[in-house]
Amino acid sequence: MLDFDNSGTSSSDHFSSTYRRIDRRTASRRKPKKSTTKSIPVASSLDPISIGAKRPSADNIKIVGGKGYDLRQPIPIKYASVRERFLDARKNFWTPNDIPMGEDKLQWNTGKLTEAEQWLFKTNISYLTAGDNLVPDNLVNAIFPHITANEMRQYLRWQMAEEANHIESYLFILESFGLDEQGQGQIFNLYQDMPDLVDKVNWNLTVTSSVATLKAPIGSPESNRALLEDLISYYLFEYLFFPLGFVQIFALARKGKLRNTAQQYSYIWRDEQNHSNNALWLILQIIKENPGIWDASMKKRAQRMVDEAVQLETRHAHAVMPDGGIVGLPVKTYIKFAQFVGDNVCKNLGVPTLFHTRSHPMPWISEYELNHEVNFFEGRVREYQTGSQLNWD
Repeated sequence: MLDFDNSGTSSSDHFSSTYRRIDRRTASRRKPKKSTTKSIPVASSLDPISIGAKRPSADNIKIVGGKGYDLRQPIPIKYASVRERFLDARKNFWTPNDIPMGEDKLQWNTGKLTEAEQWLFKTNISYLTAGDNLVPDNLVNAIFPHITANEMRQYLRWQMAEEANHIESYLFILESFGLDEQGQGQIFNLYQDMPDLVDKVNWNLTVTSSVATLKAPIGSPESNRALLEDLISYYLFEYLFFPLGFVQIFALARKGKLRNTAQQYSYIWRDEQNHSNNALWLILQIIKENPGIWDASMKKRAQRMVDEAVQLETRHAHAVMPDGGIVGLPVKTYIKFAQFVGDNVCKNLGVPTLFHTRSHPMPWISEYELNHEVNFFEGRVREYQTGSQLNWD
């Protein structure tokens, strides 16, 4: 029989109610308190604007993984050299229509090129057009979202415009030859029908996709490692794949063929030199600010990527010059040049070289290098003189 107090509540009910109150108080003491410190997300241009937000401090700005500031603010400028590259790039602006193409049109339509030279040109402009589409796609989808310094974002915006201008140059070249849309399409589509060129394009796409689809938070070590790998791929594109492609046309121009096209390529090459210089700076700056990601395994990966790129370029050479080359451009010399550039990439990244090349196998390409502050391959300050011949030592 249960006992009731005057209020009509049993002693058992009273005990249970009291115990529950005590138990809740005890449980609240045992339960760890949630941290009131909020994790600051990496700065993004998609962040909403907050009233009264202060402009960023230069001490807080990072090239990747910066936090706690409005990414839209163009000042302070922390990386002055990046700002200078942007200003220099603006001075170099050009359009394909600036270069008359009448001589090349006449040569193309009067059979002045051999069958092997025509094939080399067609595959060349087909691959380069695909490549100049790949680069801005990589910038937009994989690289740009990670960059948290406004001056670098500004430079990359300008670079995307330059890549679009390069694609217009390739279109303009074929249009100037008198090719209609169907004829142009047959040439532009060639790279898709050649396994060696497909593999080369997919090599870059695979690395880019690994960053774009990565689930790790932006700014995390895992994310930064993936970004660094993609940037090395991108650097190889700008520093190795593109110049090797230009060399094919420069070799024709040395024999008086497609000299207008070679001039277009010289302007494109100057842009790509700037892009590759910026890419190297970006790689080294990320390593400087995040030294933990540049470990032995990452250095080995960088070496492997250089080796993979040279092997892809070797296969490319045999596919577009199946008879061992053209007059003035033997495949063996072309491959040695790819190895020479590959070793330069290793040196620039601070990893052991792979091919141990000692001298530039094609020093004559300097004839097609427009005035530029720093020599593309040697990193030496020089001035360009029309028709001059550099001695490579």
